[in-house]
Amino acid sequence: MYEDLTPDDIREKILTKLPDLDTREGSFVSDLTAPVANAIYNLYMAMNALIPIAFVDATSGEYIDRRAGEYGIVRKEGVKARAILQFTGEDGTSVPTGSAFTTNTGLEFVTLEDARIADGTAQASSEAAEPGAQYNVEDGSITEQHQVIEGLTSVTNEAATGGIDQETDEALMERLNLLRQRPATSGNAYHYVMWALEVDGVGGAKATPLENGPGTVDVLIAGPEKEPVSSEIIEKAAAHIEQERPIGAQVTVESAQALTVNIRASVKLDSLAKLSAVKEQFSKKMKAYLKDLTEVYFEESELKIYEAPINAVGALLIGIEGVSDYSGLQINGFASNLQIGAKQVPVLGTVEIT
Repeated sequence: MYEDLTPDDIREKILTKLPDLDTREGSFVSDLTAPVANAIYNLYMAMNALIPIAFVDATSGEYIDRRAGEYGIVRKEGVKARAILQFTGEDGTSVPTGSAFTTNTGLEFVTLEDARIADGTAQASSEAAEPGAQYNVEDGSITEQHQVIEGLTSVTNEAATGGIDQETDEALMERLNLLRQRPATSGNAYHYVMWALEVDGVGGAKATPLENGPGTVDVLIAGPEKEPVSSEIIEKAAAHIEQERPIGAQVTVESAQALTVNIRASVKLDSLAKLSAVKEQFSKKMKAYLKDLTEVYFEESELKIYEAPINAVGALLIGIEGVSDYSGLQINGFASNLQIGAKQVPVLGTVEIT
């Protein structure tokens, strides 16, 4: 609001109000007004800082949490990944609870139970040191001992799963806006959506009353990237809704199912363009487009078939630098719009660009 204002501007305005005094540069009045102008300037800058506090948006940082708290909304803190660790070493070697092991990139996992090596091997469940999807490491990634255990020869792991990032400012702001725009009261459909979105790992929800008959509510959920969710997240969402729902309602919670989207097309390239780079860029754009498409669908309350227009996919392709034309565009083997089921989310599969 006051970005263009400077201390000199303020000082000049002050001096124009003193016509009967000596206001020349270096005069007593001129020198006196300089610190006053600076102080006033700082007040204006402080007023600028109040704008994202008073009018909260996705750039307001911690003030989103404060405003959301006024509505009983708390930022989801994320979930720690878990993995089974497999050990080899001398028989009788003990790996106590709380032993730390890391990946070669420094991601730390801590054992949740004691393990003792017998017949050369042992295993124990472990948990990531911090919440976050980055801890969903592949099998064989956890190979280093944080502190050497005598008699332990090696450690490795099965794939780690379940790690979920802390809720982003954008996602928290989206939940706050949803509650403002669609008041959740008395167990209405919006209330079930709000309850589902309070669960870690749920990034989209649609509630359909009477889906399975009188007194029933069907809640369809998807992950933060609008992907299908695990059975564990379904169970957590169902348990949370069960605690909050009105007496008498029979609630079914289910995950959206993946619809694999395979793309095929031929392209005409400029002389300097590389096919591999075009394929990579198109894949990134297509993933973002499918996510945006699904986000719009989950913002609507109605369960219905929705579609990805083939012309929109073609526009993504022709919009890539180096592509001058394309032909033979097909989605899942057809040169037509992709029909997506009411309980499906599109997930990019193979991309064949020739």
